[in-house]
Amino acid sequence: MKNLTTLLVLMIPICLYSQEKVILSHTIKMYNEIEISLELENKPNDRFHLIKIDTLTATYNKGQILHNNIFENSFRRANVVARYELEENKKYHKIDIKGTIIYFKPSENKKSYFNLGKLKGLEKNINLIDKSVVKANPTVYFSIVDSANIQKTFPDFRYKTNNGEDYKSIDFKSYDLMYAYRSTKNQDLIIAVNEDLDHGYNNLTLTDKRTNIKYKLIKLKKDMAATEKEEIKIELMIENENSIEQIPFDFKNANLK
Repeated sequence: MKNLTTLLVLMIPICLYSQEKVILSHTIKMYNEIEISLELENKPNDRFHLIKIDTLTATYNKGQILHNNIFENSFRRANVVARYELEENKKYHKIDIKGTIIYFKPSENKKSYFNLGKLKGLEKNINLIDKSVVKANPTVYFSIVDSANIQKTFPDFRYKTNNGEDYKSIDFKSYDLMYAYRSTKNQDLIIAVNEDLDHGYNNLTLTDKRTNIKYKLIKLKKDMAATEKEEIKIELMIENENSIEQIPFDFKNANLK
């Protein structure tokens, strides 16, 4: 999560300049919180057209900055959401909202989209990211891993899902796919599994604090057969400067209701 000086809210604000791309799809007030949703006008909602919030700042009452805004700094297919906690005993009327959205369009030609193919054809426990990308940024990492790799990295790991049960070891057989990945602040890595960015359920994510590599264990389907697992398709979208566009927005006098 990323902290921002921000805000949010509006119904039909007046823009400083042409606002044909960034739109505000909703602003919802819930208890002491406001949620704002940003979209790009006429953008296809698929894995080849992704957006995330880059910067977001809001001021009220002649330049006073709103604080304590939090949003998830990751790419999304449709809309991106930010939330702001309202301070008690304060009244907000007109708010100015300003920032930028990053528009990411992965493509093979720009070395930002890589179709790794099916799981059965991928070697395990090695970095599968294209060498040209790794040469420019050695930190970026993606690997299909096996249980031996995870056990070696987390030899003493045990967990429980609620207070009423005992700690237990990982049941690797219950997961259909296991991979490890690492990205950087300026070069995000998005993983598509069977063309889905939000893949799996009851997933388990572990982080190796020594290397900052995250290990993700995923369930895709109940009682998934071994032959089905071999057919799992993996795609990588790796952010680079040739595949992104920074789109500014600037709303004046947004009404908070």
